[in-house]
Amino acid sequence: MKKFLILVIIISLTAFIGCSKTKQQGSAPEPPPEQPDTAHLTAEDNGLALSISREIRSLSGMNISGKDGYEVVSIQVAVDNNTKDNVPISPEFVTLKMTDGTEYKYSPELTQTITSKAAFKEVTLPPDYRGGGLLIFELKKGTIPDSLIYADNKSHEIPVKFPTEMKISI
Repeated sequence: MKKFLILVIIISLTAFIGCSKTKQQGSAPEPPPEQPDTAHLTAEDNGLALSISREIRSLSGMNISGKDGYEVVSIQVAVDNNTKDNVPISPEFVTLKMTDGTEYKYSPELTQTITSKAAFKEVTLPPDYRGGGLLIFELKKGTIPDSLIYADNKSHEIPVKFPTEMKISI
C-alpha cells in the first residue's frame, strides 16, 4: 500500500510539473489577420478622416417624391477629427461627383425630412471625435457616381472614389 501511495504521488508531481512548464521563449503567436472594412470607403487628409458607405441606397421604394427624372439616394458620411484642433464640419462641404463630371450637393429638405435626427449636421468637432450622418441626394437617373469629395474651409480636401462596379441598393 505504501508503494502504491508513493507511486500516485510521483505521478501527480510529474503531471503537475509537466503542466506548469512555461513555454519556450521564441516568436509570439501570430495575431489573427485583420478583416478589412468592406462596408465603407475611407480616405484621410491632414488629420481628418472621411468614411462613407460603399453602397449608395436608392430610396425609390419609399414613395419619396423627388424632381421628375431624378432618383433619391442616401449615403452615410462620417468625419473623424484626428487633429489637435477643433474642426468645423458641415454637409455643405460634401460634393458627389458623377462619371460624366456632373456634381451634386445634398438636398437639405429631403435629408431633414427623411433622416431627422440621423442627418449630418453642421458642428464643431473637438479632437478625437467623430461626426457626420446620413445625406440624401437627388441624382439624375442613369448617372453613375464616381467619387465623393469633402472639402472644408480649413484646406482639407478628401476625395473618396467609388468602386468601378458601383452597387446601388434598393
